[in-house]
This record gives sequence, structure tokens and C-alpha cells, in this order.
Amino acid sequence: MSEDTEVVQPSVDTTPAPVETYNPWKFVPLLYVMQAIPVTIISELSTVFYKDLGIPNEQIATWTSIIALPWSLQFLLGPLVDLSAQKRKWILLGQLILTACLALAPFLLLPGQKAFTVSLIFLGGTAFVSAMTNIATDGFYLLAFPKTVQASFAGIQTACYRAGRLICMALVPFLVGYFMRFNPVTIQTQGNLYFSVKGPADKSPSYLKTATFHLDQGELTTDQGQKLLDDKGSPVAIPGVENQFNIQNGKLEVAGKQVTLGLYQLGKVISDKPSDSTAKLTSYPTGDPADSFTGQPATRAMSAPTAWFISLFAVAVLYALLMVPARFLLPAPSQDKSPDEAQLGQFRGNLNRTLAILGFYATAYFALSGTWKVAANTLASLNPVALKGWLLPVKAMAFGIDVHMSGLTAEIIQVLVCIPIAVALVIILRKSLRGTAMGEAFSSFFRQSGVIPILGFLTFYRFSEAMVAKMSSLFLKDDLAKGGLALNNAQFGFIKGTIGVGGIILGGIVGGVLASKIGLKRGFWVIAILMHLPIFLYLYAAMAQPSNMAFIGFVEFMDQFGYGLGYAGYAVYLMSVAQRGNHRTAHYAIGTGLGATFIALSGIIGGVIQASSEGYRTVFLAALLFAIPGLLTLNFIPHDETAS
Repeated sequence: MSEDTEVVQPSVDTTPAPVETYNPWKFVPLLYVMQAIPVTIISELSTVFYKDLGIPNEQIATWTSIIALPWSLQFLLGPLVDLSAQKRKWILLGQLILTACLALAPFLLLPGQKAFTVSLIFLGGTAFVSAMTNIATDGFYLLAFPKTVQASFAGIQTACYRAGRLICMALVPFLVGYFMRFNPVTIQTQGNLYFSVKGPADKSPSYLKTATFHLDQGELTTDQGQKLLDDKGSPVAIPGVENQFNIQNGKLEVAGKQVTLGLYQLGKVISDKPSDSTAKLTSYPTGDPADSFTGQPATRAMSAPTAWFISLFAVAVLYALLMVPARFLLPAPSQDKSPDEAQLGQFRGNLNRTLAILGFYATAYFALSGTWKVAANTLASLNPVALKGWLLPVKAMAFGIDVHMSGLTAEIIQVLVCIPIAVALVIILRKSLRGTAMGEAFSSFFRQSGVIPILGFLTFYRFSEAMVAKMSSLFLKDDLAKGGLALNNAQFGFIKGTIGVGGIILGGIVGGVLASKIGLKRGFWVIAILMHLPIFLYLYAAMAQPSNMAFIGFVEFMDQFGYGLGYAGYAVYLMSVAQRGNHRTAHYAIGTGLGATFIALSGIIGGVIQASSEGYRTVFLAALLFAIPGLLTLNFIPHDETAS
């Protein structure tokens, strides 16, 4: 599953066809490949590189959900783009700024006390630039071509966006995985000393005198799939954030700890039972001078920060190279006019209203977040062992700075401060929006018949799917000991970036066919159930922790297929809601913006649930439970109505 950051097809333009004729192949593929790159890096790939840098899951889920909001709030930013300058100027300036941002971002990920905080703020600002550039790009697409070309080239436009996403989600993790590879490790013994290994289909261990191991899903594995065992018979694990380990004297040294390997002497009689005379667990040195053990150290070719720095900087270079021809090939349609004085006069008012709305979003979020955390802390105090992840810290930190108060006190103060600010902003906005087109669009959206079930639909329909979308990347990357699948970056890129894209494309096609052939009113339940069924696969994977890449790929394919299917139904329904009034574009944008807000909230809650439990079973089970209200809303939402 993926965050709601897909390229949204612009509404069909109703203005007369432009006199100029342009070849869309010259510049549209460039624009939409470039459009996808910053979106994918910030909203999806950030989860992966923060995980490699050792950031806790809850913080990753929370903050990467928040910094992805600007693309979903484009309905607020659209008027600022329309009323300030030509679309072509916005595109060229935005691409130039994004080139600089993408080039600077890797430097902010290098190790440092404030790297996480600083990089988040920077990426959040970059997201706003990207969102406004996307608005200008979509508007330019409508201005440059007649409706027939817009429709015929829509598939190519989407495919180019997918290609940009594929570059980021498949190629970048592959490069990082290559740079972060460990050297192979050879273990050799002499005399009567053997070490134990076990393959996935073996019922009992095997004993070897020499073998070469590589790291696979966080465990030392031979080319034949046999895993090196410790003295308790469990596979030896290497934490994903470690850059080196050493095997010497029968022990594995990693992360400042020593793990004793499963060493055996063969042919020694243990008891009078013949079956017990095969192997005897021992330690090194064994006391027999003929026995020897030889291991070797292993080090990553590059550390995680260095590997990500090089790979992300390479993407910035690619973006810059694409920008050069785009600047020369982008035409200047006569319809792309500078705003007149009246429009420029509206700019300041729209800017103030937009900032006020964004301020309301921020204060409302922090008020709700604080309320949730205080309530969770109260509940966790009844069972602090089982719900330790819900307990607020003894010492509160704000952006890494000690604020000299407890976590509970800080959250209560946050709620008490944010609620009155949010209320004041609502009062100001109501006065500011009264009598404006923006105010009428908002007002008519919330006055329409059936708005309560529509809001319930926006809240819950994609809540569980979005929770799995945010947590699945962490699940695929996390260590086996922590309940994850411990995929390396190359494996992650292939699973998420390549197999996943195929699933999304096929799911979107099938969802569109179902919605058009049998009607959304009859087909919505089928679409919604198919969207949620892959959660069962992830729940099973969280319990079984499979190592079979084909099965893991199947789970991800079905997951992305379900997302593509469900998103198609979601988009079609929002379009039908938008058709009910006179503010179609605005109503569609408001609906997607509200839905995206709850999608961000689902990722945050998923992070909290996962942090408070062992492994990932609980969070995927919670996602299944959250699917129930989403399905129930389908019984109440209005269909095929028109505005009165």
C-alpha cells in the first residue's frame, strides 16, 4: 500500500482549445517523472532511510506522516499559485528550488545530534515547494493542450509518474543495499571441532567444518540456505543498524555483545545410548590441541549514512539533469497569462486565509495528539508492563531540547494552548471566508445532504489500509528479533519498488473496470473487501516471519493490488460527491484533503500501537479492526444524488 501521493489527473479543462499545438512527448514525460521524485523520496523513501539511521519506529511513523501532508492540501495552495504568477514561471522556479533542496537533503542525514529534527523540518519545507510545483504542472498541462490531447495522453502522464516513483523506490534502495553489503565470512575448524547449521527444511542441525556465510534477512546464511546457529540452537542474528561484527574463538562479537556459537565435538561418547554419541556441545578452546577455530571480521562496504548520502545525492543529480532539457523544451502557451491587478489584489487575502487554515490544521492536530497521548498514558498506567509504549516519558523533549518538565505535563500544556488557538483561528476564518468563493466552497461542502456519513467515509474508509502502508515498510526492514522480516535494501527495493508498482497498476485498472461496469453503489463492497483482504496476509507474515522471497513478494503484490483497487473506488466516489454542487473542483480537493488528514493520523496511531507491543502482529490486527467502521460507512453514504 502507498500513501495518497499518486498523481491526480487534473479536471478536464472547459476553456477553449489553445491555438498553439505542442507535442506532449517533448516535455510531459519529463515533467511527471520529475514530479514523482520529491514526492516519493519524502513520503515513502524517508521511512526507509530513517529506519537505517536507527530512528525509533513511532517517531518515523509520526513525522513522515506529517511531512507528507502538503501534497494532500493542494486545494489550499492552488489559489496562491493561480493568483501569483504564470504556471510556466512557477514550474521553472519550483524545479530550481527542488534541485537545490534534493542536493542539500543528503547532507542533513549525516550523523549528528539534531540530524533527525533538522532533516524533518527541511523535508517538510521541500514538500510545500513540491506541492505548489505540482499544482502549476497540472495547471500547465490543462493550458497547453486541448481536451482531446489531455484525455489521450493521460495514460502516458500516469506511466511517467510511475517511472519516477520506480526510480526512487527500486533503484535507490538497490544502490544503498549494494553500498551497505557485508563482506562474506568464512568459518573453518580443525580436529574434532564442528559448528552447527540448519536449513529451513531441516528437522535437525547439520555439523560442518568449513563454510562461507553472507547476511540474509539479518542472519548468517550459506549459499545453500543453511543458517549459522548459536549454542542454544537459534540462528545467529546481526542487528540491521550495525556496520560491523567479528567471529573469533567460537564467538560472535556484535554491538558490544558476545554470542557463543553452537560448537560440537563429534564421535565422543556421551552416554551408553548410541543415539547420544553423535555430537557433544562444547566451547572453545575444547582442551584438545588438535581442535582449532578460525573466523574473520565483517564490515559493511559503507555505513548507512554514507550509502544513503551517495544514493540520494545521485537522485538530486539526476533531477538536475532532467531539469536542464525541461527548461528549454517547456513552451509558453498564450493562455498561461500573468494574473491581472484584481487577481494580484486577491493574493494577499488568499495567503492570509491559507496560512490561517494551515495554522488551524497544525493546532488541531497537536490538540488531538496531546489528548490521545494523555488518554493513552492514563490507560497504560493501569498496566504499565503490557502498555509500556503508551507511557509518556519522564522527561519531555521538544526537538531534542530538554524543556524541564514531565511528558504528561508537556502534553497537557500543549492541549491547553492549542485548543483556544484553534478555536480563535476558526472564528477568524469564518469572518475572513464570509462572502468569498473559497468560503462558499467550504460552506456548501459541509451543507450538502448526507455530509455526516461522507465525513465518516473520509475518516475510516482508508484508515486501516493507510496504517498498513506506513507500517509495512518498517515491518519489511525491521530485525527478525523485533518481529520484522529483516530485508536488506536491495531486497526491499525489489519487493516494494518493482513488484509493488505492478500490483498498483493492475489494481487501479481492475478497480476502474469494476466501478464503471457494475456501478460503484453495487461494487463498492467488493472493492472495499478486496482492498482489506491483504491485511490478513501481512498478519500471517508477522506471525510466521517467512524467509521465502516469492511469498513476501506475493504479499506485497496483493497489498498494492488491493490499494490500487481501493483507491480507484475512493477516487470515483469523491468525484461523484464533487458533482453534487457548483464547486466541483473545490469539493473534490476538500474531500481528498480531509481524507489525507485522517490517513496521516492512521500512520501516527499505527506507530504508537507498534511501539507499545512486541513485533507487528498487534498493529496489523488493529488495522483489521479499524477496517470494520470503514466498511460500515458504505451502508450509509449517499449515491447518485445531485445538489438541491
